[in-house]
Amino acid sequence: MESGKWIAAAASIWIQCSCGASYAFGIYSPVIKSSQGYDQSTLDTVSVFKDIGANAGVLSGLLYSAVSIHRQGSFFPGGPWMVHAVGAIQCFAGYFLIWLSVVGVIYRPPVPAMCFFMLMAAHAQTFFNTSNVVTAVHNFPDYSGTAVGIMKAGP
Repeated sequence: MESGKWIAAAASIWIQCSCGASYAFGIYSPVIKSSQGYDQSTLDTVSVFKDIGANAGVLSGLLYSAVSIHRQGSFFPGGPWMVHAVGAIQCFAGYFLIWLSVVGVIYRPPVPAMCFFMLMAAHAQTFFNTSNVVTAVHNFPDYSGTAVGIMKAGP
């Protein structure tokens, strides 16, 4: 199964390269600021929740630990793909709610709600990071430092 770990590494690198939307906050924050009528201080508050979400990865670690144990006959698939799926759902939900408010489909949410949307969207990153990095370390135990470096060199 030597090729399986290399396929997983390639897929993980692609996921890491494409999951860094919170790093682009400076690009899309002016649109949030103008569409929601925020001043810079309010936008900074939203940004703080982005940072908190992107750096609080306890839930993703707990989920990875819970689903990495393959249970025979279990209805739910285990392993890193379950963690990726949860992260993808959370990412979509957070950014979709932000988008709906920016384009005016939903009325301007209160600032705490926008902070929650941003926290939820950015928190999804931790699910991708945890799954990719831990899987790389398991697949390449003799080169775990290099594997972490490759996974985290991008976003």
